[in-house]
Amino acid sequence: MVLEDAKLMANICSIISSIVTESSIIVDSEGIKIKAFDASHISMIDFFMKKEAFEKYNLDDETNIGLSLETLNSILKTASASEKLIMSLDDETKRFIVEFTGQKQQRKFALSLIKIPEEGNIPDSIHFDFANKFEVKASFIQQVLKDAEMVSDYLRIKTSNEGILFGAESDTKEMETFIDPESDDILDNEGYSVDPEGSDAVYALDFLSNFLKGIRSSDSVRMSFNQAQPIRIEYEIEDKGHLIYFVAPRIEESEDIE
Repeated sequence: MVLEDAKLMANICSIISSIVTESSIIVDSEGIKIKAFDASHISMIDFFMKKEAFEKYNLDDETNIGLSLETLNSILKTASASEKLIMSLDDETKRFIVEFTGQKQQRKFALSLIKIPEEGNIPDSIHFDFANKFEVKASFIQQVLKDAEMVSDYLRIKTSNEGILFGAESDTKEMETFIDPESDDILDNEGYSVDPEGSDAVYALDFLSNFLKGIRSSDSVRMSFNQAQPIRIEYEIEDKGHLIYFVAPRIEESEDIE
């Protein structure tokens, strides 16, 4: 597999490895895929890059490659903007080969494969009928998370006919950011919708931040959620594929329960 922009894969791997440290990478006739839960099973990553995104994509049979994504990330981080990325599997040594090619130089790494325990409960796809859907600038939601992290470990998202309220609170501090449908930070107004009865959900900030801090601030993300259900965050990788991230909600205990 030859990718013209090595930095693109480096950025993707940086995001995924912050959530999943090791995983199986499926290489098939459609492209490359990763679907995995984080260690706590609070979040799930769904990555796909279609074969058309590659300058060259040769495949004999569907292949399942177990790798340390942390190690792969440390290698891909060395990529420069002028380098191509070549990835291949050496059948003889059973190693995953990563090569960078630039003008008059070539760098090569070999990674041992690892056995990844099967997670039989990973669904092929997750579908919710989301009542709340909106696309925002990545820079906007990244600032919201930075503000919330100064106050709490959790982010609350509330929707109403007036717009969307992001908030966080602790015993001594509180923050709120409100955005209405006409804001410049809301993109694709036709795809904007909120539950007319309003929704209120709470999610762990560290799980949201691990994913969203790696998105380029100039890009956008689609966010979808329902009351007391997982939030879905989708990042389109140009025209080459997608990164979809699910985070389970925090279930707040009733004050009546000791």
